[in-house]
Amino acid sequence: MLSILIPVYNFNITVLANTLQRQCRESKIPFEIICFDDASEKSFHESNNKLSMLSDVVYKQLETNHGRSRIRNLLAREAKYDNLLFMDCDSEVVSETYIAQYIPHCNSGNVVCGGRVYDASVPSDHKKILRWKTGKRSEEISAEERSRSPYNSFMTNNFLIPKKIFLDNPLDESLSGYGHEDTLLGFQLKKKNIPVIHISNPLKHIGLEDAEEFLSKTENGIENLLLLWREKKLTSEELNQIPLMKTYFNFKQMFIAGVFLFFYRLFSGAIKKNMLSRNPSLIIFDIYKLGCLH
Repeated sequence: MLSILIPVYNFNITVLANTLQRQCRESKIPFEIICFDDASEKSFHESNNKLSMLSDVVYKQLETNHGRSRIRNLLAREAKYDNLLFMDCDSEVVSETYIAQYIPHCNSGNVVCGGRVYDASVPSDHKKILRWKTGKRSEEISAEERSRSPYNSFMTNNFLIPKKIFLDNPLDESLSGYGHEDTLLGFQLKKKNIPVIHISNPLKHIGLEDAEEFLSKTENGIENLLLLWREKKLTSEELNQIPLMKTYFNFKQMFIAGVFLFFYRLFSGAIKKNMLSRNPSLIIFDIYKLGCLH
């Protein structure tokens, strides 16, 4: 009935896998949990190797890094059931009914997104505050709010999808590194009128990156967004639905992009310093992202 698919990279997933296995057994459904390690550092192999001893769990270490899109496509092809539940490895199950809430949606033909939450308290490590703040603002969104714009709100961290739909609409493997493979898939589902349903069944994101790493991933994501534009995989109309790109296009139309870029370069040092600080500003982070587009 249900194939739970977890791409793993540099994270201990033993607690996550054990929790999912227990909930599936309690729900009395046929299931499998497939975990593919995307060439993690060896220090994570010893702990995650223990998963091989669990029944209904497949753990496999890949020799080379496949990347976010390719490994998810590979997991989908390996799945034996018709319903695929994808989740990120740096997740924590926060509800005792997490699996049970997805079961009524199996075989419905819909794509179902459960959402994401973050710790309520500010991280004690100030290097992780920027990632926490951006997550609380942009990703910790109620099902009601996500439902107002179901395709734009699509994320790959926690979603159920029929296997046939996913195999017919695989993630774009030309996108390397981090970011916007889910943006493209959301628009593909919209074009094909495939329903995307949002429910309140979140996973907690517990793998917060340090600010330096997060900024690097942000830059990679923006490069991917520009690639999708250059290769005409996303139209200008679609890109205009993304707040960052809408602001960028508005700057272009008002002929103030050059002025913005001048001041951005002038204050780039101060901008970077703020984002690495104990009190990073999300407004300054948005300015930083706009600067990466130029």
